[in-house]
Amino acid sequence: MPLFSSKFSAKTIPVRKQDTSVIKNEFGSDYASKELSLDLGPLTVKLGDFEVSFEEGQWIPASGKAGAAHKENIRLKKELERLEEENNMLRLKIEILLDMMTDKTVEAEQQAELQRAQSVGSLKPRSKKQKW
Repeated sequence: MPLFSSKFSAKTIPVRKQDTSVIKNEFGSDYASKELSLDLGPLTVKLGDFEVSFEEGQWIPASGKAGAAHKENIRLKKELERLEEENNMLRLKIEILLDMMTDKTVEAEQQAELQRAQSVGSLKPRSKKQKW
């Protein structure tokens, strides 16, 4: 028998009560929030002058210099995404225009060669038909 067995033994964990997830699973989250009067707004934490809120899986600064910088970062990211989309569209247009220009150049070269061949053919003297 160990000397300190009763002093350091693990305590039994009490059985948990049934939670509200059963209601959510059976009736839906809208029904559960209405029945249980759950108002699940964004979670906010304030530490001194610094305040953050938990929205869409991320902690977002809500006030102060960090909040303004975060909003500016979001605006700049959206602007960057828009400019990248515009850049991709312009690259596609340039590629299409280069393809069209290549086709027209090939057609013009073929037309010039055809005209040269016709002019060379018309410059040759026609030989008289020889009788055998």
